[in-house]
Amino acid sequence: MYDIAICDDDAVFAADFQRQLAGALDGRGVQAGLTVFSQPEALLAAVESGKEYALLFLDVVFSRTEQGIRLAGTLRQKQCPAAVVFMSTYADFAVASYDVEALYYLTKPVDDEKLGAALDRFLRRDQPVRLRFASARGVFYVATTDVLYFEIYSHQIVVHKTDGTSDSCVGTLKELESHLPAGTFVRPHRSYLVNLDHIYKIVRYRLRLTSGDEIPVSRNLYQQVQRAFVDRAGRRAVAF
Repeated sequence: MYDIAICDDDAVFAADFQRQLAGALDGRGVQAGLTVFSQPEALLAAVESGKEYALLFLDVVFSRTEQGIRLAGTLRQKQCPAAVVFMSTYADFAVASYDVEALYYLTKPVDDEKLGAALDRFLRRDQPVRLRFASARGVFYVATTDVLYFEIYSHQIVVHKTDGTSDSCVGTLKELESHLPAGTFVRPHRSYLVNLDHIYKIVRYRLRLTSGDEIPVSRNLYQQVQRAFVDRAGRRAVAF
């Protein structure tokens, strides 16, 4: 079950959208608890008190200012992992939503097909691919979202995970790459496959990961890695 928040100061729209969203979720067999907030401060207070939401639908403009985008930025600074979908009467703010890693941008009135596309993107993102590996200790499974990067070391694949642990198995990166979801990992060097969602920054010929690890980038692959990083950020950010 997902906890989902709607934040919009138009009470009529919020009530109608809550019903529309409930219907779209029900049509997909998804159980969710929906909470409506009329002001960004109330939603922020709920998050700061420990409430965790999987998905947020945020109006962009409150009292003629872009408080919705500022709220999303504040939540990102607080390491809030919730997916964010912005809603607005205008498409003008779509570009700004890139900066806070929005999942989607919906224009009002919200079209059922567009809402469905936003939900499907969220659900696909929330259901990671599980990979099966065989090692000397037996078979183990790892979700792609739990992987920082894969490394070839001493003729083995080392799986470096987000929890700081690692596992090893026999195989090649070329074979592994064919089983990964398209556009989720990048090959910056012959010895590494890196999860694009965990790249914090690209410094010339090195990747800095969210874990603090640094991965070398081959000179002949540098531009390709840059394009993959930008493309992945764009797919995460917005469509309208």
